[in-house]
Amino acid sequence: MNRILRLSLSVAALLIAGTTLRAQEDFKVVLGASFDTYFDNREYVDCRFGESQTLFSSRLTPEAGIEWNAKNRLMFGMDLWSDFGNNTVVFAKARPQVYYRFKSDKVAAYAGIFPREKMLGDYSEAILSDSMRFFDNRIQGFMGQYEGRRGYVEMSVDWCGMFSEASREKFRILSAGRYWFDNYHRRFYGGYAFMMFHFAGSKLIPHCVNDNLTLNPYVGTSFNAYFDFDIKLHYIQTFQRDRDNEEKYRTPGGGMLQARMSKWGVFIDEQLYVGANLQPYYSSFRSEEFPHGYGGELYSGETFFGTTEKIYSCTKIGFDRAFFDNTVRVKAYLAMRYDGTGWGNQQVVQLSVRLLKDIPLGRRH
Repeated sequence: MNRILRLSLSVAALLIAGTTLRAQEDFKVVLGASFDTYFDNREYVDCRFGESQTLFSSRLTPEAGIEWNAKNRLMFGMDLWSDFGNNTVVFAKARPQVYYRFKSDKVAAYAGIFPREKMLGDYSEAILSDSMRFFDNRIQGFMGQYEGRRGYVEMSVDWCGMFSEASREKFRILSAGRYWFDNYHRRFYGGYAFMMFHFAGSKLIPHCVNDNLTLNPYVGTSFNAYFDFDIKLHYIQTFQRDRDNEEKYRTPGGGMLQARMSKWGVFIDEQLYVGANLQPYYSSFRSEEFPHGYGGELYSGETFFGTTEKIYSCTKIGFDRAFFDNTVRVKAYLAMRYDGTGWGNQQVVQLSVRLLKDIPLGRRH
């Protein structure tokens, strides 16, 4: 760990020193830090498709870099993780973030290892669960974005598993977009989210290639009637295949209604899914045809979408608001989930801090 910290400080010092050698009026040193604490307590004893557990961790990400020509930025950071209750180590793990970013008025591009929160897309919990967004917070690859007056579109390639003895080859393609039908009032919109996850073998587990595609188009309306309302109707279609065990694709799908009402940061969010089991290869529900299962390695969405009862309801009541010029954000909610067999509840508290400062470097004479 000390070696990693020394490396981080050395790289930051080199970045700063390098800019002073060829400083121009538009060169800047960028310094920042991010901090996140995530508490997630799940009580799913009466549910068949959820697992009771408590997750409690924090993440500190110091970062440093340079910016030039107002559009280019090269950043280096380090995720330092702490799992609460683990007193044997200071940091449970450390993971780097090293990336280049280009950003103009409408176009942005990223390359390297960069934070997942840079994404614009509206990805439902059927694609990315809340806990997955926190614990798998990096994209390793590329991302391009376009944001115009009436909407946006983005695509990213995340190479999240290298072929080796220890891990299986994995990569995920994510794309999302939204278009406002009425540009002036912005009350009606349509959009989509797409994920293609390729889950291949390793040196110790040859073949065993799995394909998992999810297409999620939606339409919605957003308006204010004392409260702020946002109502969306989704259609979710998946295409999945375990190539070693099946010749044809499985195509489970369904519809989902999502309605949110909020005021002063307080919100009520209702999510109702009706349809087939979207996670047929999940390990918790083994069969003779798939004796091993693939669990969370294959599925990044909320496990309740694996219900075989053709219904899943989630009601969240909570608070979500930013303070101090958007540098501190507090999000807390109680979720009541029904999977067709029983009710469970989940309590989540998340605190996020975002600090960033750029220091202009004057022209040398």
